[in-house]
Amino acid sequence: MDKVKEINKKFFNLWAITYDWSLLKPWLYSLQKKATSNINLRNNLNILDVGCGTGDSLILLSKFKFKLNLYGLDLSEKMIKRARKKLNGKAILKIGDVENLPFKANSFDYVLNTEAFHHFPNPDKAVKEIYRILKKEGKLILADITFESLFIKRIFKLLEPGHVKIYTKKEFNDLFVKNKFKVLKQKKVGLFVILNIVKK
Repeated sequence: MDKVKEINKKFFNLWAITYDWSLLKPWLYSLQKKATSNINLRNNLNILDVGCGTGDSLILLSKFKFKLNLYGLDLSEKMIKRARKKLNGKAILKIGDVENLPFKANSFDYVLNTEAFHHFPNPDKAVKEIYRILKKEGKLILADITFESLFIKRIFKLLEPGHVKIYTKKEFNDLFVKNKFKVLKQKKVGLFVILNIVKK
């Protein structure tokens, strides 16, 4: 595992202890609600949350009256441990890396990723893997922070030492197009988040 992934794993293993009571939790939860609200729900959808943390997006989805096949993946074993406790069997949860997803090609109708992409050291590999596991016409819903101020970026680097890059709307668009996705929507959510919806 490379250095950045090791830093992120240690950071999120430590944060897992207080994550569900952190001051950021209400903001993160509202963002997860926004992301999941863009799923056109129906029975038997296969949905994967990459970087699922303690499982809140999956919990939101489990409350709908549809038969959904829910999956979550995170690099941090302690985040996954908390997610397993909270979800209590409502989702299949795995410890793993977005660059080498432990799923077959063409498996998922939707992949979610909220507030994690800026931690991925190899964005092309991550996007290629997500593309691989999505079914034809499958969608990626990705929400992540975005800002251009160098001062804020420096402060953020101190707060989250494992973060790699903050993406602009155009950088997200170019990354998706480069990796064969069709960009359906890019929308600013609040002051600092861009919501991307793209299709295989």
